[in-house]
Amino acid sequence: MIDQFTLEHFQGLKKVPARSTVSEWLSGVALRWDFVEAVIDICSKDAEIALSRRRQARVIWNEAEKVARGRQKTNQRPEGIRPISPEKLLAWLGRAPAAPPAEQQPNRSTQSTARRISEYVSGGNLTVLAEGLLDNLHPRTWEILIKELRAQGKEVHAVQLIQELGSRGNPHKITPIVEFLRTDGHFGDDRILLESIAKKRTAQDLLIVIESFRRGKQILSAHVVTEKIGVVRDTFETVEIILEFKRMKESEILAGILEGAGKWRDAKALAELINRLRARGLGEGADLVLLAAGAERGASSFPSLVQALKDTCQPGDMIKLAHAVGFQRARPRLQPLEDILWKTNHHDVITLVRRLTNYHVFTSP
Repeated sequence: MIDQFTLEHFQGLKKVPARSTVSEWLSGVALRWDFVEAVIDICSKDAEIALSRRRQARVIWNEAEKVARGRQKTNQRPEGIRPISPEKLLAWLGRAPAAPPAEQQPNRSTQSTARRISEYVSGGNLTVLAEGLLDNLHPRTWEILIKELRAQGKEVHAVQLIQELGSRGNPHKITPIVEFLRTDGHFGDDRILLESIAKKRTAQDLLIVIESFRRGKQILSAHVVTEKIGVVRDTFETVEIILEFKRMKESEILAGILEGAGKWRDAKALAELINRLRARGLGEGADLVLLAAGAERGASSFPSLVQALKDTCQPGDMIKLAHAVGFQRARPRLQPLEDILWKTNHHDVITLVRRLTNYHVFTSP
């Protein structure tokens, strides 16, 4: 039947409605009279039968219009501007939108429902609404909804909704949303989502998400989440999640967490993490953090780490950091590090690296 629709059937439309739009009309959502006439025209054997059916349908239509006008008189606002209940919004948004051809924009039905829920969103109701949204939205609808929030100037709400999804959404459904946001969304939205996943999730949820990324060949996303676990959590939570993955024998994830901490964690927080790991019997983990820091940490944040280790950690930790610099750091990255250590008066670290490497590293006068 849908294939028999033509533009002549519809007033004011520039193209024949998409299948998803027709599906909504057939279910009674935003029903149009010209659509009713089109269905009658296609399904009738001849003009006489079509005329009879149109008359019958018109009686029903007029009665429905009369009821709607009666509701308006009892102080109910017109259907077009009446606030939609969260339940109805969730029901609509839970439908998987039809994938549009490459040259077309997302179908009108999906854009319309995303727009209406964006208008509904405010600071006061976002958390409540998110409870239902997290597991009901189709991945493509998430992308459209986030765009619509930004189009309405609700940047804060867009970010908050992404964070809610990362911290509480169904871990089995997150990976395709990350991919949509990465390829078609606002720049950086995928990283906001990945960081939220890393910050709030249990070890079991994280394992589900990371394995899902790997199965879907989203290797970069799996890597980012794993490293971020060691960066965005406080010291106590970081150590506890490390212990969880150690019990689960997830050595690859453990290595990624420790590497991420060494590369990116704030200097004082990293020194605190190293001490906490040693206190919990995870000295090997502390050594791996220092190895990652020496090999990969950016030169600009290195002096603050050196100072934090001097202030709060064991003397041996500085030796391990210097050893990693001398034997693990890429040669092109040594000169910038030497320069900044000189400028920040950490000459002792330069001397230590030289001695450990038998003066093969940091050889400039």
